[in-house]
This record gives sequence, structure tokens and C-alpha cells, in this order.
Amino acid sequence: MVSIKIRMSHLRSRLALVRSGTGAAILPPGVRKLGLTFAMRNADGHMGPRKFWRYHLPRLQYHNPTVAMEVTRHRVDGGDATLTIEYEGKTETIDVQHKHENEITRAVMDLTKAKPVPTSEEDAEIVAQYEMHKVRMEEQKIINERKRAARRAEKSAIGGIGVGRVV
Repeated sequence: MVSIKIRMSHLRSRLALVRSGTGAAILPPGVRKLGLTFAMRNADGHMGPRKFWRYHLPRLQYHNPTVAMEVTRHRVDGGDATLTIEYEGKTETIDVQHKHENEITRAVMDLTKAKPVPTSEEDAEIVAQYEMHKVRMEEQKIINERKRAARRAEKSAIGGIGVGRVV
């Protein structure tokens, strides 16, 4: 099991990423519900809505706990991808098919006139440390793969002698 220190460091970094970044905004009090509908597969322009749901919607949820956010993923490929914003007296629908997740976030911010949440210095530092950690882990992953490949090559060169086979 991974040590508690490593787990807490990872969770702290993930929380800092949710508190700050693109999509971290406070919606005005008139917004009642956000409804996102898209297909389960990425074909036919559904990648942007899926990434918006995965990365940007949790930030909106974190800063707006009173706003209902509903996601509907259809099993059939293709179809429409829409984002519905319900206010107290009206409803607006955005076609999000074939749009990048940042475009969708920008459209939500513009339509609702949401106020972006500034990133604190502490969160910025935590995120920077997390990004450096991810780079180091990728480098270590490459080194470990090279070592495993060298061991496999050595093992196949000697015909598997001494690798624990019982004769």
C-alpha cells in the first residue's frame, strides 16, 4: 500500500486543481441548473463535451454547490451534444458538438456572466509541485521500462537459464 504521506500529497494536489484553473467560477444566483448531454463515445464531435464534463464541470460544482448539474451520456454514437442552462425564468441551450472544452467553458462564463475565482498563491504552488512531480514520474517510467527491456533481452539471450525453472 502507498504511504499516507504520498496519498495525502496526491489528494491535496488534486483538490488544488479543482479549486483553481479554467472553469473555476462563481455563477450568479439566478442560475438554477446546468444540463449536459452527449454520447459516450468521442466520435462525431463529442470529445469536447466529454473533456468539459471530466475537467471543468467539477470546478463549477465545487464553487457552486447549490446549482444542480445533470449529465446525460447516451449509449448511441453521434447525435446532438448540448448544454442547457436553466435560469429562474428561462432556459438557454448551447450546441457543444465539435467544440473544444475551453470554448464550452468560455460560452458558459459569457452566457451566465460568471465571475472567475482567482487562484491563491498556495494553490498555484501546490499545482506547480504536482506538475513537476508528474514530469519526474514520467522520466522514471521511461528509465524503468528501459531496465525491464534490458533484463528481458538478457534473459532471452541466455535462454532462460537461472530464472527459476525447475527441471
